[in-house]
Amino acid sequence: MNPFVAWARLELRQLLRARVLLVTASLLLAAGVAAIVDGAARVAAEREIIAALEPALREEESYLRETHAPHDDLGLVLYYLAMPIAHEPNEWTALSTGLRDVHPYSRHLRFIGLVPQLYQTDIANPLKQLAGSFDYGFVLIFLVPLFIIGVSYDVRSRDDDLGTEALVCSQPTRLSRLLAVRLGLRAALVAAVALALFAFAVAWLGLPLDARAGAFALASLAYIALWFALVFLVASLRRSSAWNAITLVGAWMAWCVLLPALVNLAILTASPARGGVELTLAQRQEMNAGWDRPKRATLDPFFARRPEWASTPVPEDRFSWPWYYAMHEMGDAHVARQVDAYHAALARRERWTERAALALPPLALQLLLDRIAGTDMATELAFRDSIAAYHGQLKQYFYPLVFNYEGLAAFDIDAVPRHRFAGAGQPAPLSALAGLVGVLGLLGVMLPRAVRRIDATPRPEEATVAKEELSPAGRRPGAPESPPRIDDARRERAGDVSHG
Repeated sequence: MNPFVAWARLELRQLLRARVLLVTASLLLAAGVAAIVDGAARVAAEREIIAALEPALREEESYLRETHAPHDDLGLVLYYLAMPIAHEPNEWTALSTGLRDVHPYSRHLRFIGLVPQLYQTDIANPLKQLAGSFDYGFVLIFLVPLFIIGVSYDVRSRDDDLGTEALVCSQPTRLSRLLAVRLGLRAALVAAVALALFAFAVAWLGLPLDARAGAFALASLAYIALWFALVFLVASLRRSSAWNAITLVGAWMAWCVLLPALVNLAILTASPARGGVELTLAQRQEMNAGWDRPKRATLDPFFARRPEWASTPVPEDRFSWPWYYAMHEMGDAHVARQVDAYHAALARRERWTERAALALPPLALQLLLDRIAGTDMATELAFRDSIAAYHGQLKQYFYPLVFNYEGLAAFDIDAVPRHRFAGAGQPAPLSALAGLVGVLGLLGVMLPRAVRRIDATPRPEEATVAKEELSPAGRRPGAPESPPRIDDARRERAGDVSHG
């Protein structure tokens, strides 16, 4: 048998006999399974809530018909009616929570001003939001690198720690190949765990094996290979095990925690935006001021926007529902530019995040997974745009009823448009894959130099020759003899005295 193959089999047997490594791999596998199962339960609960929205609307309509007469003004009924809107999760949502724990995925939209409703959020536990959600993305991006570091940080230095470096160097092959085999076996183990979790996710969640599955699997394997390349580079420096561990953990903290936080802070500073609360306050102030103005000050700009209702008689000496809903629309129009600027700032931040992903592999993988799962900022902005478009559809349906002073009897809940948004159609960011492949390629360029540095270790025959040159039997010609020991000198002096 080839000595190199025999040594590789020996390394494999030692790897499989390492109980701590197998236990840790089992814990990582269990954490991934738990994250996938928990994500599936979370998505199932979301779908149950979304499915209950339509029955709740039917109950609300029945209640309104019971508490109002058929001839009552429809404008009064529409003030209480709330149409359901929802961001349907897709098959991948269970793998990455993204922004769904920050922005609500289901709402009730009333026929009043859009801005206060669009930027209101559900009351949530701030401590839970601070901790974030435990999903498969967290396991892959944060826990897998720690597992790689834990099983590989001493792949080179353990021979020095155990005193077996001479035995390893005596193998009839290069040391870099031996280290590559060690890391390859560990990489195969980690890749097997990742692929097993992906296969479990496909079976448990019913993920379609399409281009998204291929992109995610490729990105995951590239992410794992990237960390093993980094381990090989650190091992080539021929430092102690403690130094290697500190260096790799420092790289994990920089890539996964510190640099993303600094990038986020820089993006927020470079692209400021008025928050949703400020937009809501500005719209509310315009609405409150409208109560004190002459009704003509509200109706004239409204009729300029919607000339089809300019001939509608609207009383100016008393309250009327056409004037009330016109005031709400003009309140939204008052902050329309600020809303557009706010959305543009969020989109600009998303683009800068994609650019930062070119140099931050954890951010790149997170961005890719969030985009596939439909939980990223781009999908959230598309969801908000769909809400605005749906609000416009409600106006097109209800304005003829309101401005013609129709009663409740003219209202048909089945004819009201329904909101539909599944979050599909968002292309995967190419910067995410480009960032992973680019950083992996950059580390790959550095590998040949690392290989030469590792192979610079003295060969065993060279070390033997060096030892022989230092021994008395093999000293160089003309070299001075080693000085006599103290005991031999004492014996010679004692012999001289006895013979004298």
